[in-house]
Amino acid sequence: MSHRGNGIEKGFTLIELSVVLLILAVLLAFLTPKFRDLTEYDIKSSSRRLAGTIRHLFDKAAIRHTYYRLNYDLKKDEYWVTYLDESKEFKEDSAVLSSRVRLPGNIHFEDIVTQGRGKVYDGETFTQFFPHGWVEETIIHLGDKRERHYSLLVMPLTGRVRIYDRYIEFVEKR
Repeated sequence: MSHRGNGIEKGFTLIELSVVLLILAVLLAFLTPKFRDLTEYDIKSSSRRLAGTIRHLFDKAAIRHTYYRLNYDLKKDEYWVTYLDESKEFKEDSAVLSSRVRLPGNIHFEDIVTQGRGKVYDGETFTQFFPHGWVEETIIHLGDKRERHYSLLVMPLTGRVRIYDRYIEFVEKR
């Protein structure tokens, strides 16, 4: 490309445009699978964040010798922490790690299963944390718009959470 004075006009040739389009197509081909994996990342990271909250709450209940609840709103896809105060009422915890969390837009609660309340598909429910160091056995089922399922199994004696990349059923002990 040179100046107009030489009789050659500025611009791109068809070959140059084709090369640029080819480069863009190759980049897009490599990046598209990464965008598809974002929903997988969202459901994994949401599961891990929820598991971290459960573990934190288990420790907090035992250290403070206080009843706590991890509350779930299955309609709004939110969870938050409450504690039993001196007046024997559950109040929302204002600590940073206890604040309300809304699941990302493509992630939702499928159901929550607790030993005391059974399987809940809609409305609100909770997992109870006890001051003497155990938690109500719970399975939290998360799903996404691509029909992937994750199950979080809360272990009652340790507060640990096992995360499964499939839907697992609650097995009652007799």
